[in-house]
This record gives sequence, C-alpha cells and structure tokens, in this order.
Amino acid sequence: NHSVRRSSESKVKGQGRFCFENTSIRDWCEKSKYKLKCSNMDTMEDRYDDARSYLESRYPGTIFEQDQTKVMTPWNVLCYHKFYKTFNSELDNSTAVLLDVGGGPCIYSHICAAPYVAEIYHSDYVKACRDEVLLWRNKDPNAYDWSPYFRHVVNTLEGQTAPEAVSEREERLRRVLKDVIFCDVKADIITPAISTKANIITCNFCIDSACGSMDGFVSALQKIYQMLAPKGILVLLSNLGCSWYQLGGTKYFTGCKLSIEVIEACLMKIGFVILFKECKEKALSGRNINNDTTGQAFVAAQKA
Repeated sequence: NHSVRRSSESKVKGQGRFCFENTSIRDWCEKSKYKLKCSNMDTMEDRYDDARSYLESRYPGTIFEQDQTKVMTPWNVLCYHKFYKTFNSELDNSTAVLLDVGGGPCIYSHICAAPYVAEIYHSDYVKACRDEVLLWRNKDPNAYDWSPYFRHVVNTLEGQTAPEAVSEREERLRRVLKDVIFCDVKADIITPAISTKANIITCNFCIDSACGSMDGFVSALQKIYQMLAPKGILVLLSNLGCSWYQLGGTKYFTGCKLSIEVIEACLMKIGFVILFKECKEKALSGRNINNDTTGQAFVAAQKA
C-alpha cells in the first residue's frame, strides 16, 4: 500500500475522482460509506500521566525482538526512516525547524529526523510526558533508556557500523532538541511558547485521539497548516478504525474513527498535497485491550 506522489488529485476507493466542491468535510464523511459516528469523549484534563509506566509497557527496549505481527512501533520507526531517506532534500539541516505536536514521552521519531534538521521542539499537554523527554535530553541517570531504538535506526536501518555512530546520533539529537514545551491541540494557539513557522511538523497518534470529534480533528489540522512555513511538511501517524483507547485503566472515546481515505480527504480539503503514505493492518493476534484499532496510517503532506 505504498505510494509516493506529488499530485493534488487523489482517488477515494469506490468514489472516483475526489472533489470537495459545495460540501464540507463532515458532510462528505457522513454521506460516504466511511460514515463516522462521533462519541462523547471524557475530558482530556484527566488523561493518564504516569509516563514511565506508559513507556515501559508500550515502548520496551525489547520491542524489536518481539513478534513483528503483534507490535506496530517497529513499523512506525521504519516509516520515519523511509520518509527522511526519501524527502531529506526538502530540508536544510542548517536551518530547518521541526515541531512535534503531542509527542508524549516518546523520542523515537526524532532519532530519524536529527541529521536533517537544525532545531527540534517537542511538545505535549501532559507535564509528566514533557519531564520524561527532558530527563533524556539532560542525561539524567533516571532517564528512560532509548538506546535500543538508536541502535535499531543507526545500525539496522541506516547500516552504519562505526562504533561511535550511535553515540554521535544521541549527541546530535540532544543538540538539536532545543526545548520541550506545552501544547494543546484544542486551543486556538496549539503551542503558545513558539511562534516560529515550522518546516516540518510531526504528530503521532495525537489529534486523532485527543480532539474528541471529527470537527476537532479537522480544526487541529487547519491550525497545524497555519503553523507550517511555505512548503512545510506535516507527518501524521494515525490509528485506523479506532473508536476508543485505554490509558491507566481509563477508557477514552476518540470521536473520529478514521480511514486512510478520510485522512487524505481532510488534508487535501485544507490545502495539503499528499507526498507519501503507507498503511499497515494490525493482525488480529496483535490486537489487545488498549484500543480497538484495526491498523495504522503514516501520511506525509506538504503545504501547498
């Protein structure tokens, strides 16, 4: 399901050439066979903030040794590797600014990005998540150990064999990781601490789970579009078919059960051009009590 293209035209499966004239995104979603049923969502102010337990359960150091049909994170990392390998010419590593929106306590996507950008700003709503990233950046002895992820990216995916290659990537990321800041994707200004237009914005499993409705999802995409510099790129990693997820024993309803067709349609309506996309179905054996997702989508789209 891999495609790379630079055309503003797209086809929606079973729908012919895509066109949004005289209809809103929500109208299209409601009229199409990909109809979305929005549920009420618990307030995100009460969201789970035990970041270390979340990392230990969802991002263990042994994840690359596990059955790859049952875990999705290695595929997420591979997609980022492919994206930067293909589109690094779009970025000037002496000036490019990357903003990660709703990055949680995770830095895995930054490992692939570090050679190609000058500044990274990591943001999240939850202080405990921001604190975890700061612990790693500051070389705190209590920081979460991301070294298996660095080795996988640098040694396995990039094929670098020099003994110092991994440590050099770690130091490069610490240098370009300029700040860890608050964000709120529901607010009018998502990241009030930074006004610089970003050359690339990454958003991993954030707006599809935090916004609580299809309208909220679209609104967040529109705000992100305005935060990008001309020709800036949004990289969106989203769950497919997910109506709920569970954190810390609390169940949250997403309010926007997405398909790849709906994601593409929303992005293009706002003004993005799809550059790159990949989808992966989640095997039945890999589905669990944490969510009801049926797969994931990795989409890169450029501001027109």
